Amino acid sequence: MSTVDSGGPEVREPDHDIPVDKDFSGPFFQEIGRRKLEGRDAKILVTADDAQTGVGKSNLCDFLGYVLDTTEDGFSPDKIAIDPPEFFQLYGVVEPESAIVLEEGEQLDSRRSMSHENVDASQTWAMERVREIIALMNLPSPEMIDGRLEMLADYWVNVEIRGRARIYKKKINRIKRVVYYETLQVLEWPNMDGSETFRTMQDLKLDRLDDKESSDNWIRQSDHEQQLEKARKEADRKRRDELLASIYEESELSANDIARCSAVEISDGRIRQIANDQG
Repeated sequence: MSTVDSGGPEVREPDHDIPVDKDFSGPFFQEIGRRKLEGRDAKILVTADDAQTGVGKSNLCDFLGYVLDTTEDGFSPDKIAIDPPEFFQLYGVVEPESAIVLEEGEQLDSRRSMSHENVDASQTWAMERVREIIALMNLPSPEMIDGRLEMLADYWVNVEIRGRARIYKKKINRIKRVVYYETLQVLEWPNMDGSETFRTMQDLKLDRLDDKESSDNWIRQSDHEQQLEKARKEADRKRRDELLASIYEESELSANDIARCSAVEISDGRIRQIANDQG
């Protein structure tokens, strides 16, 4: 079954029930294990429904860092970065089989897709496919990352509610070269608020908010907030359109009847256009 989330990428659901993984042995972890045995890396995008904040994306990145880092010393604060250049430099510093995390990955947004920084970033990611590094990039939504980097990613993990996320495997249509996602499993993870690495992530974000002289090469906090607000409004608009189209198509109400409702603030002509577009 194929679906498109509000403002999100195409998702193809399997015919069978999606497993809820509580002991971390599901299809996603099995695939990561095979990649490690083959000496391959994995690139993972971590987002939340409708670009929500405060639902545990960093908490999940911290948990996945602990589980997926199989070095002797394990996941540690020096494997976390908030600036893209520092994050990509970690590839040449950390041990093979490490997990690394980029906080606020939306700094590599699609509006700067032709920038020198994003070209360097995509080239670095493309070259680092055999160092057995598990890279986690935390960002509000997949639309906020440069398309070339998304093409290089392997998995998308989307937080639905705090403590619960859905894991997708990225696929590419070979003919159309379009990215779509297949659901692998649902993951429930424990609270990591007390870990040293999670506190490091929080400190990095607080320091970034306090930094009034952030480089022009990367996104400022005001731009970040504007992007989040834009993503939320777009998700709300899509939900509104789907609801109006459903009422118009599936009820006996005319477009004029719907437009006269007190909560509806658009014309009957616009309602008909929305219904036609949704159809």
